Amino acid sequence: MFMTKIKTAAMAALLAACTLAGAQPATTYLGPLQGENHRQKGYAYQGMDAWDKTVVSLQNQGIATVYKRTEEGIAILGQFHLGSFHPYNHANVASFGPWKGACSDPLPLLYVSHCHKKSIQGFKDVCFVERIHPDYQGSTLVQTIVYDDLSGDFGYALQWVVDRKRKRLIGYGNTVNNSDPSNRHRVIVFRLPKPSDGETVILKKEDALENYTIEAVSGYRFNPIGQGLFIHNNQLYMPTGLGTAEHPSILYIWDLRAKKMRDIPLGAVTTGELEDISFTKGRILLQGQDGLWEIKANAL
Repeated sequence: MFMTKIKTAAMAALLAACTLAGAQPATTYLGPLQGENHRQKGYAYQGMDAWDKTVVSLQNQGIATVYKRTEEGIAILGQFHLGSFHPYNHANVASFGPWKGACSDPLPLLYVSHCHKKSIQGFKDVCFVERIHPDYQGSTLVQTIVYDDLSGDFGYALQWVVDRKRKRLIGYGNTVNNSDPSNRHRVIVFRLPKPSDGETVILKKEDALENYTIEAVSGYRFNPIGQGLFIHNNQLYMPTGLGTAEHPSILYIWDLRAKKMRDIPLGAVTTGELEDISFTKGRILLQGQDGLWEIKANAL
């Protein structure tokens, strides 16, 4: 087990600089998480989700690190390849579901977005469902969920996120790509398949509970570089951007019921490319290539 101390001069300097606009509270910088104790060389950070104080951080191809946040820092509990580990698994979004693989498991099933232009075993737009072992030393692929996109609803790739409260599986992505002015952003909603529904579940367009583009139902126009997803209180949270002037970091919040958008600049509280987002204990966690940030949820 390794411990990464967070009380460093670099952290203190960043804390001083990282304040939200106006009178909003300062963010807490929990990184850097890079290094020999966490990120494997040559593999970028991707999906992330939190369950209480336990966090699962993914890297591309499906490398998972499980760690626990403590008062002293970050305790690494285990690092392993997911059951869905593959060169074409971008592991772009991680999302805990409402069910566990076994009642005694410390963590629920984890839903991982394939999110790659190339297929795996003939499947594209896949959501891999992983059961993380109780000792945090591995995981087992227990279900593969596929959207059969015969209509070409999505362009490069499709991201998945679980709405635990309503037991919904929500897909989100470009209709074309970020560089095309005709691009739109599609949201498609399905009933979340149960683990008992089988090892492979094929979702078809006619199975969708909702299927629309954000632009069509709201008139809101945007074209960011999409990253992670999280659902909280019927709001779809979407961190975006590279932390640059050309691609600024912005948190988009899409109201799934009212079909309205909010956008919050994050350039004052984060740096670098953002990857995924989670909520835990009234806090928002943001994972990016520069580390992990914590923001009070009521600050947004």
